[in-house]
Amino acid sequence: MLGPFNWMTILILEKAKNEVDAMQPVSWADMIAMAGAEAVSVCGGPTIRVALGRLDSKEPDPEGKLPEETLDAAGLKQSFQTKGFLTQELVALSGAHTLGNKGFGSPTVFDNSYFKVLIEESVSSGSMSSMTGLPSDRALPKDEECLRWIKKYADDQNTFFEDFEKAYIKLVNSGARWTSL
Repeated sequence: MLGPFNWMTILILEKAKNEVDAMQPVSWADMIAMAGAEAVSVCGGPTIRVALGRLDSKEPDPEGKLPEETLDAAGLKQSFQTKGFLTQELVALSGAHTLGNKGFGSPTVFDNSYFKVLIEESVSSGSMSSMTGLPSDRALPKDEECLRWIKKYADDQNTFFEDFEKAYIKLVNSGARWTSL
């Protein structure tokens, strides 16, 4: 059952979609993909050009489409690999966890703080505090392949931004059905 906040959110989203539709009709799937890209950009991350033309699904995504947050690094890698993603893309996409209130820097700034905190926390204490991030975040630095990408992104924000942009586009296009041109 939707509470008053949820109804207000739906009304705001419908208004935004109607305004976009007046310029160019888009699906809700396009709106979601664009909203994620815009949030990253507004918070200082890369500008991500999202292709339009997705068709909305008539059914919800199947259970288990997102990996469980309790998976270890091997489980995360396997989950992403079965969806066609490389370990590099898993790590780059995990960098989106820099946004929010999980202890990875400013909750409204998209940068490479996530990777710096992963390194600091795992080096200083041998493991990350349970107050920082999700269990899946804490698992990544324990894997050598993931750790190589974490270190690379901690040292080079531009490379992180470039790789995140590519991985985000791959993610939002993954499994999408498209209008025919």
